Amino acid sequence: MSSHIRYSPLDIAKALSTVDSRMRIPTAEQSAIISAPLEPAVVIAGAGSGKTETMSARVLYLVANGLVAPDEILGLTFTRKSAGELGIRIRGRLRQLRASGLLPKNTAVDAHVMTYHSYAGRLLGEHSIRYGIDANEEPLGEAAIWQMASDLVRNWPDDEFRSQSALSTVIKDVIGLTRLIQEHQVSPEQIIEYSQPILEKIESMGVKSNESVRNVSKVLTQRIAILPMVSAFTLNRQKDGSLSFDDQMSLAARISEEFPEVAQIEKSRYKIVLLDEYQDTSQSQVRMLSSLFGAGHPVMAVGDPCQAIYTWRGASAGTIGSFDSSFPKISGQKGPKLYSLSTTFRNDQIILNVANAISEQVRQMIPVEVAPLVAREGAGVGNLACGIFESIEAEANAIAEYFTPLWFSSERESAPENQRTSFAVLVRKRSQIAEIEIALRKAKIPVEVLGVGGLIHVAEVADVISLLRVITDPEAGASLMRHLVGPRINLGAADISALGRYCRARSDQSHENSKGKIAKIVAGNPMQEEADDQFMGSVIDALDEIENADKKTFSPTGFSRLLNFAADLRRLRSRASNSFVDVISEIENYLFLDVEVALRDGVHNGRRHLDRFLDEASKFSRAGGTISEFLTWLDVAGSEEGGLKSGTPEVRRDVVQILTIHTAKGAEWDVVAVPGLADGTFPSSGNKEKDNWLTNEKHIPFALRGDASELPTFSIDHCESNTEIKKVFDAFSKVCDDLKSIEEIRLGYVAVTRARTHLLCTTSYWRDGTKPVQPSELYERVVEIARAEGGTLLSDFTVTDPDAQNPKLENPLTGIWPRDPLGERRDAFDSEIALVRASSPHGLGQESDPIVASWVRDANALIAELARKKVAAQVLLPPRMSVSALVALRENPQELALAIRRPMPRPQDEYSRRGTIFHLWVEKYFGQATLFDDDDLDSLDQLEPDQTLEELKEKWLASTWATRQPYAVEVPFETVIAGVLVRGRIDAIYKEGDHFEVIDWKTGSKKLGESSAIQLAIYRLAWAKLQGVHVDQVKAAFHYVPTAITDGPANLLDESGLITLLEKY
Repeated sequence: MSSHIRYSPLDIAKALSTVDSRMRIPTAEQSAIISAPLEPAVVIAGAGSGKTETMSARVLYLVANGLVAPDEILGLTFTRKSAGELGIRIRGRLRQLRASGLLPKNTAVDAHVMTYHSYAGRLLGEHSIRYGIDANEEPLGEAAIWQMASDLVRNWPDDEFRSQSALSTVIKDVIGLTRLIQEHQVSPEQIIEYSQPILEKIESMGVKSNESVRNVSKVLTQRIAILPMVSAFTLNRQKDGSLSFDDQMSLAARISEEFPEVAQIEKSRYKIVLLDEYQDTSQSQVRMLSSLFGAGHPVMAVGDPCQAIYTWRGASAGTIGSFDSSFPKISGQKGPKLYSLSTTFRNDQIILNVANAISEQVRQMIPVEVAPLVAREGAGVGNLACGIFESIEAEANAIAEYFTPLWFSSERESAPENQRTSFAVLVRKRSQIAEIEIALRKAKIPVEVLGVGGLIHVAEVADVISLLRVITDPEAGASLMRHLVGPRINLGAADISALGRYCRARSDQSHENSKGKIAKIVAGNPMQEEADDQFMGSVIDALDEIENADKKTFSPTGFSRLLNFAADLRRLRSRASNSFVDVISEIENYLFLDVEVALRDGVHNGRRHLDRFLDEASKFSRAGGTISEFLTWLDVAGSEEGGLKSGTPEVRRDVVQILTIHTAKGAEWDVVAVPGLADGTFPSSGNKEKDNWLTNEKHIPFALRGDASELPTFSIDHCESNTEIKKVFDAFSKVCDDLKSIEEIRLGYVAVTRARTHLLCTTSYWRDGTKPVQPSELYERVVEIARAEGGTLLSDFTVTDPDAQNPKLENPLTGIWPRDPLGERRDAFDSEIALVRASSPHGLGQESDPIVASWVRDANALIAELARKKVAAQVLLPPRMSVSALVALRENPQELALAIRRPMPRPQDEYSRRGTIFHLWVEKYFGQATLFDDDDLDSLDQLEPDQTLEELKEKWLASTWATRQPYAVEVPFETVIAGVLVRGRIDAIYKEGDHFEVIDWKTGSKKLGESSAIQLAIYRLAWAKLQGVHVDQVKAAFHYVPTAITDGPANLLDESGLITLLEKY
């Protein structure tokens, strides 16, 4: 390759630095990777080591030296966000290379960068006809897959499986088994054939008297019982063309393996292949890629085996170690097989030292050499703090105390919003979230909880879910009790007791007396919660007839509240057959949650969690789910170990983000707290969801997996006694637990490497149990670094008395019941009310005090305005509006007012469905995030009936925009105009010099009216703010796809014009 080389990595970096002062000179490690031969190779890239920049620099090197054209390069990664960032980085660098003179001006800059799943989908779109399968539909999401599995299991005619597991568990097992069977290309018959001899041997040896052996027998039997459901689940979806992402990947792997001509097509199309996050690839992905690009093709895989944390989702922890066997070199290829990126550009020194201390054990177990991370030149010292606190509550308060001076520092508050310090709390278990959220809110620090599983622990969302359960399930007693004693009803103990007596009086069945219940609670009876649910469930029925109760047994206020609640409950239940998104909105209004969250977090941020919850409900509802299925799905979301699949989180600087470590992968923050470093919490040693096929029905026998060589072996063929069989089972379980504990260490490494400058690691001496919990090995490694290198030990709480008990259990928290819903705000609220009551009416006459005079003027103006509008009802603009709502405000404010007062769902018509398909097609064309906004596509009421999808495609491909490379696509934004938070998404931005052009695609041919120019004005202003340029440097236009007309209205409103528009209403 050297004979064709004109420019070295250093030459290219120096040339780029003339057009981009931020360009760094590559390190020696980076230069070796950038100029690597065109052969298979793997790169071990540590956390924060600049892999994205290095991959884009390799593309520049290959293109600049004429070794490959940009469109002959394929880059694959896992999330759309990562694909978008890598694609933008590559195209941006290629443009800079053109500007520097190293590339001809007419050189294209279109490298193909997409997700692994998008690539598999594209492959299927071209070749699934070979299997007679229609694979052009959008893959089903996890919620839709759950719904289909739920329907199958609930309606399965043979109920043999029901005696072993709950329905929700069977549904999870069917989904999990289906995924692994497809992933490893195993048939149900193979599983039965492998399992049956084990069952027969257990039976013949008569060892079922041993509990562990009984459990194994139960698991194997249950797995065999649900395999017919797995087969039906797969077959039904393939017939309907209803494929999941896992289905697509499995089929793409089969096509790649069984049709060699597909590999020839792909190799001729892509001369260079870059694989990002290779440590997270699954067996299907490796099989697909090695079949297509194996045997010497220039494949460069980049990954970090220390960050392999997704084995529970099907990823194989050993993919990097087995790269050579998947992508072998051929004769004549003598370049290095392994490269390293060990210099991190993210973490300060002391944080880096913690990361290396945690990863040391993992690095020693990896079959390839993995170097410890090295700090960048000029790295800061960093700040490390840790502590053992008395209780979980004290630990949460310590996090808030650590964050407070950093959050409210004058330096942070004076910085531009996009440069302010970012904060995150990374938890191992979602049960940790609530306490931390409460502590941060008490410290007046705004909070955002990420992930569906975490969302259900947020107070306002939990209130909505509780009431949903009460509406749909007459036995949801625990949820009813939450509501009865909550701020909306706020019943006292005497009224709760009276309600219980009324319930018992009307019941035909006897209930245990209160003493028995209390005795069971004190004894810790695990069945008591279920019994209480059944008891309180009858109260839900009793509320329907509460007007028949003896009102003398209740307080007047309590009885009035119960009567009102019964009426409200009937009203809410009457709407349960409607869209449950509407039901959720009704519940929000009933609970006054809009007001509550606005008072707590402000009008712009208060609804963030409610809106995200509504988004999840809307997705589930669109897929045809019911309220009951949605509630079950939320239970799954809350119990899944690493959370549901999600993309890389969007880092925000205006809130502290709380999320699981799995969700945090791929992101970074300035300040990070990692709580709960206690034995059994982190590393987790819970008994749920073991990765052991002998104890978990949704796993397949390790010997049948494609990565069997990396997993422990199992056999009882040699066993001749009961004791020997038990020893084999126990030993196998121990090895599986050890593998799991190593993944927990890798998870710890991921957690600490998210922090740039400040890292806080904590635990508590007392947690939820009766006995103290020791700090985990992760904490011990952190505190060792802190003591040796100047970190801060905030607390080292311990108790010397060996008989000490958890004070939380010995001295339970006490409080006043009913609870004051205002809590700590009560004194301030009462003081303000007292001031209002004590004040005398003002005559609104002349005032000498200028401040009071201004109040008088305002009051008179408000009174006059009210008089003018007395005839018509006034509708206030909401604090958050979409761009389309602002267009409607200009076009028809009366209609918008009606929509705000009574929002109605809009059904999807045939034109919007066609638009959605077209939308997905354009996405595949660019291999990028979506170019069209669903909100636009749903409102295509001016699209001609004879405008076909194929014509739209042809028209768009013939336009100049299809041949130009956008600077950015699908850019979400939030901007505040006249106190209103406006949200939207820009379709595409093109750049020429230092000017930008914002383009919004329209699939209708009729030109939109003058009011629609508001949309462009907002987009133009938003992009100018995002880029920090003057609004005059940004143009905006609609492009009408059917007519190929690009219309850029002159004299778009600037910010002051938009403010005037809003203030007018």
